Amino acid sequence: MSRLHTLSTIVFAIALAIYGYLQWQQSNQAVVAKVEDENTPDFVATKLSSNQFNSDGELTHTIFAQSMSHFSNKNQTIFQKPKYTIYPDDNKPSWHISANQGILQGSEQLTLSEQVLLVSSDKNSFISQIEGKEIMLDLVNKIITSEQTILLKGNDFTMYGSGLNVDINTTEMTLNEHVQTIFKKHDS
Repeated sequence: MSRLHTLSTIVFAIALAIYGYLQWQQSNQAVVAKVEDENTPDFVATKLSSNQFNSDGELTHTIFAQSMSHFSNKNQTIFQKPKYTIYPDDNKPSWHISANQGILQGSEQLTLSEQVLLVSSDKNSFISQIEGKEIMLDLVNKIITSEQTILLKGNDFTMYGSGLNVDINTTEMTLNEHVQTIFKKHDS
């Protein structure tokens, strides 16, 4: 029995030595961990189209974009070539908004930049078109603001200024700084 006992002790010691050696080798290897890049979107969509409704089932806004990238860690969505249609309360005429780029922060604040164009669907509107470099749109309160240079167009005039505040529901507009207004000449 002593030979069997000695042999089993030797086999156990060899197995323990091999196990210890393998554990030591693993601990010396560099730990390779997959690190997610914060700039990698969680998902990407192309030719996105979406409709948003309020609690009463009324359409509040629609969006179309050539592409959309969503970053959940930043609670941010980036749009390429977005086209928004925002519908005021009380079935007033809508506004169509387009730009080259848009950034939606959360689900409330949209910043549109690069060749921003707002067009009223109301043909009798005093101001039919607004152009600018960048605007911010509060989707909850339906308020458009900008601190940039703005171009306002109506049937008979073009107005230049900077700083804009528009309440879509009341159609109340405030231009912070008026620069110039050009009126169309009518033939008599």
